Amino acid sequence: MSSSIDLDRVTQALEAVAWAQGHLPDLIRCDGEGEVLGLLVDVARKRTGAPVAWAVSWTGDIQRGDLSFDALATTGGGTVPAPSEVSRTVLGWVAREARPAWADEAAADERFGAARSIVIHDLRSVGCVPIGKRGALYVADPSAAGRFGPAERLALPALCALAAPFLDRRAAVPQGPAPEPLPGLVGSSGAMFALCRAVRAFAPMPWPALILGETGTGKESVARAVHALSPRAGGPFVAVNCAAIPEELAEGTLFGHERGAFTGADRRREGLVERASGGTLFLDEVGELSPRVQPKVLRLLQEGTFERVGGEREQRANTRVVAATHRSLDAAEGAFRADLYHRLAACVIRVPPLSARREDVPAIAAHLLAKACAEVHGAPVLAFTPGALAALSGRSWPGNVRELENTVRGAVARTLADGADAVGVAQLGEGLAVPRPSLPQGLDAATDAFVRERVLEALDAAQGNRSQAAVSLGVSRQWLHKLLTRWK
Repeated sequence: MSSSIDLDRVTQALEAVAWAQGHLPDLIRCDGEGEVLGLLVDVARKRTGAPVAWAVSWTGDIQRGDLSFDALATTGGGTVPAPSEVSRTVLGWVAREARPAWADEAAADERFGAARSIVIHDLRSVGCVPIGKRGALYVADPSAAGRFGPAERLALPALCALAAPFLDRRAAVPQGPAPEPLPGLVGSSGAMFALCRAVRAFAPMPWPALILGETGTGKESVARAVHALSPRAGGPFVAVNCAAIPEELAEGTLFGHERGAFTGADRRREGLVERASGGTLFLDEVGELSPRVQPKVLRLLQEGTFERVGGEREQRANTRVVAATHRSLDAAEGAFRADLYHRLAACVIRVPPLSARREDVPAIAAHLLAKACAEVHGAPVLAFTPGALAALSGRSWPGNVRELENTVRGAVARTLADGADAVGVAQLGEGLAVPRPSLPQGLDAATDAFVRERVLEALDAAQGNRSQAAVSLGVSRQWLHKLLTRWK
């Protein structure tokens, strides 16, 4: 009998997790803590039927009472409780124990039966679930005892655990004022906070800057942000990819040439250093710079001077150099001059890969979608469906923002060709935005792909509701649940 009970408990827990994950797309779309808390309250009321439901996030030490409430939320016509009416006794217990509190007869509960809010409102059934380290979801019923059964006591904690990163994210961010958005940069993760702080710190400086990051992370966008926030913002921003300059042309491209310097040089020509005068010269993939030119770049950085090819007179430069590379220059085994590296590395800015800030994917994808639609003549303004946004958020994006942008562009083309009014899972492309988890053995690859696409499309159309999706597919909800669990 005990094994049967344990099995039922495991099954209920799996169903609770699956139910909670069905609300992930809605959580991703939430803008700020208030919307996250409001969503949790709305879902909790619909799940439990509780007449009293609210959620709260706080800053400070709830045990000592020196805290302030950052956000309070309720829905369904209820009134948001004033901070003085929030049961700090219940919240304190939940925060201290880091686990849910349930009471079938709250007044008789020795933990918080004497709490002011419970006594005043004559509450009987009470439940309080932590949302990470600085939030809680509260449900109560003044008229019915034992309102919250085993299913609710598993489902609500699963939902709150899923929502916790959306509240705890701010606690993980380094202390300091929240950064204002930077031109061309999108995201609010802790990694983006650190990047913005570095850009704002180094942008006003007169020294060179070195931007490090994987291919496709948006290093040029960071360089443009440095330029835009610098005293040179009114000057030109000149970018060049060092890997694309032939070795024999590198010196002339950067520093220019005099008339007669070589065959075909019928006039004097300015190089990129002079074109960037008063502004910023961005040397992308500086690690590919020709060894013959590296000493001349070092002289430019050290002395602020250069000579045109074929010239005999030293020129003064009024240009700030910002460089970028995807590889480690200090370990280049002699291919890159150590003294040039150290001169460039006066201000080092590290751009995190997209896998390190996956919570930024929805905002970045939305930004790229709006950009792609604007680039297509006559295209309507499109949006992602919840299923598509969840699929995008589920990938690690080894190609970083560049891969995400290409995926979004392909999805826009397919959406317009299909005549759809939103970008759904079907438009994201095979093997790109939709990751392929392990599928049941015994099915060939083509069948696996077909089944998975049909299931995702049904979930997309049903806004994540598994029961509706199962009906549209003509299968049982249990079959759908088992399949999704296996894929996970």
